[in-house]
Amino acid sequence: MKALAHIMLSLTPLFAGLAAAIGVRGTAGVKNLVVFGDSYTDEGRLSYFTSHNGTAPPAGTVIPTSNFTATGGYAWPHFASQKLGATTHNYAVSGAVCSNEIVSRFLSSINGPFPSVIDYEVPAFKADVELMGKPPQNSVYALWIGTNDLGQAAFITDSQTPGATISDYIDCIWSVFDGIYSAGGRDFVLFNLAPLDKSPLYNSPENGGVGDGKYWANKTAYNTTELEQKMLEYTTTVNTVFDYGVPFQLLVKKRWPGASFSIFDVHQLLSDIIDEPSKYLNALANVTGYYYQCPWPLPDYSLCKNSEDPLSSFLWYDELHPSEKTDQIIAAEFVNLLHGNSTYGTHYR
Repeated sequence: MKALAHIMLSLTPLFAGLAAAIGVRGTAGVKNLVVFGDSYTDEGRLSYFTSHNGTAPPAGTVIPTSNFTATGGYAWPHFASQKLGATTHNYAVSGAVCSNEIVSRFLSSINGPFPSVIDYEVPAFKADVELMGKPPQNSVYALWIGTNDLGQAAFITDSQTPGATISDYIDCIWSVFDGIYSAGGRDFVLFNLAPLDKSPLYNSPENGGVGDGKYWANKTAYNTTELEQKMLEYTTTVNTVFDYGVPFQLLVKKRWPGASFSIFDVHQLLSDIIDEPSKYLNALANVTGYYYQCPWPLPDYSLCKNSEDPLSSFLWYDELHPSEKTDQIIAAEFVNLLHGNSTYGTHYR
């Protein structure tokens, strides 16, 4: 481990120099935003699966943008595309992980595992490319995945496929971009992991988190302080690997020749909201509670209710998902990143 740390430290000036020499990518005129991920990004694709007996949308299907998402309204791609004047091509599926071979989570409404990024989303994108032709050059490809990979029923509870490691999850991330690249994609954005340890779901009850609930029926059967600390360790470690891995894969291994690659530090962005909530959220800014609450045990979803305070005052919509207001902030900063005006972006090419 000491040797690895020494190597990583020795590479830091090299990568920093490369990033500085390249400068900010400054993408302008983006007309197509192609996104992959889970419920943090999904705008209706899982709903298609559940309303069609688990059948995937046929190639070429356009799924209308919905304001009925995990944010309590619109999700970040909607706001980003509005600001860019771009068309969104959204392949994200709520509940997705990077690969079902690493983490597999069953969904009864489709009688199978949640469709994953590598097993379903990238092939669906490739099927559309085969049908409609390669995407134009003014397209950006964004991936935000990991919340379910590391979370409940996955790594944090040691529920991954036996023998699978977080390194396998990282390798899956690179494989996703391999698939996008092979289909013609060249401008990539990787969202790093949110500060999930600060979410009500993974925060320990003594620090304001929830106990048992609709997302985790037996959370209190675990050591919740240990869970919180494990999530902190896992997310920050993965984000560090992203920071070193992107320039290594792109510039040293030359894995994606001719591509540009940006890392969006959404972890720091959300951490800044947590540190200074009144700067980002509306009055009565709340970064520990959440807007949509359900009693537990939950006999009927009709018993769930919204807070009397406005949604725009909450960082979290429910125990796990950022609110629509938070997604507006994420989208605005994402656009700034593309235009080279964000302090939350690192760019390589």
